[in-house]
Amino acid sequence: MKILPIALTPKKILLIGAGQAAALKARGILESDCDLTIIAREIKDDFFADKNVTIAPFAPENLAGFEIVINATGDFALSEKLWNLRKEFGFILNSVDTPDFCDFYFTANHREGDLCVSVSTGGASPAFARKTRDLIKAVLPARDENFYASLREKRAEPRSADTIYLISCGAGKKENLTIKALNAIKNLEAALIDALIGDEITRLLPESCEKIYVGKQKGAHSFSQDEINEIALNRARSGKVTGRLKGGDLALFGRFYEEAATFAAAGFKAEAINGVSSAFAASAASGVPITLRGVSAGALIVSAHLKESLFNGDWIEFLRGDFKYTIVVLMAHSFAGKITAKAYEIGVDLTIPAAFVSAIDGAEQTAIVGDLARLEIMAARCGKPAILIIGKAVAAAADLPRGGEREFLP
Repeated sequence: MKILPIALTPKKILLIGAGQAAALKARGILESDCDLTIIAREIKDDFFADKNVTIAPFAPENLAGFEIVINATGDFALSEKLWNLRKEFGFILNSVDTPDFCDFYFTANHREGDLCVSVSTGGASPAFARKTRDLIKAVLPARDENFYASLREKRAEPRSADTIYLISCGAGKKENLTIKALNAIKNLEAALIDALIGDEITRLLPESCEKIYVGKQKGAHSFSQDEINEIALNRARSGKVTGRLKGGDLALFGRFYEEAATFAAAGFKAEAINGVSSAFAASAASGVPITLRGVSAGALIVSAHLKESLFNGDWIEFLRGDFKYTIVVLMAHSFAGKITAKAYEIGVDLTIPAAFVSAIDGAEQTAIVGDLARLEIMAARCGKPAILIIGKAVAAAADLPRGGEREFLP
């Protein structure tokens, strides 16, 4: 049953019964501003010891003037009788544990100031609804009444948004989001989404959030950078909480500094939220090390892709001689052949170990381990996007735990 979740303004309510089930309903009602009247043959729960309860048998005339009636007696015959009297007296009915005689169901609630979180299973399992409510309650930050008062004041003011959020979404799995990124995503009213952001993350956006896909892939841009900046500024000027969802970490080839400067020039702050870069996630997920004591004392992170899809091979120079570091290459998959050719051209040892890692942390994650001489073969055996790791430390991958598929070229 697909119920309609609504929040009612205060109503005049009649509660029939004063036992355990009635006490549960009364507690929730008394947390609201509803006008509650209680009638019962006898008090069966201590909760009602100090409450105003009319001790009397139910009579139809008791129904006059009430908008909501709750039968918490467990009396099936009374539920059926009330069900038949609904239209005559103009009330809606809830019969505890008798779904067939209910116009509505109570939700499992968590209240904090003006905030009320309600969970319902449409009468299927109140216990599961309560369990779900408790899980939600556990992750909600504590707020005092001043917080909600400030929200009411802000709502009364003309809307404005002075900050645009630049949110790093990591390697694509929601488990790789930082808590700060997750909280920011859940509060957005307009989201500009890059190409590498998958459904697993976009589903975390509020249903009401405007989703604008501005993905830019090599050689195929749906929007120019200037257009993306203008879209973000337009949404922020309209008062919407606006954010850019970016793959990896925005500090690595994420155009953060360009965008932040543009927004600042237009009078907006840019808040940067870091993420787990695929440069590091690839290593941890695949068991292909970047640093290794006695073998690799550090790492150089580069991109093989320049503006207008040009190849960047300047970094290959570092591989000459006794290079004691690891190079992590982003956007290298399409340039595998060019990397090998450039390395050969300048005299780099082509037996240096290398690995491509694709679909990081996904069900189809693959790591192909070989060497500089066989990068094209390796690229053909894994999907893209992929991270390329080059250096002597890669050879230790055979001895390390890993996730996903891993293949070592002979």
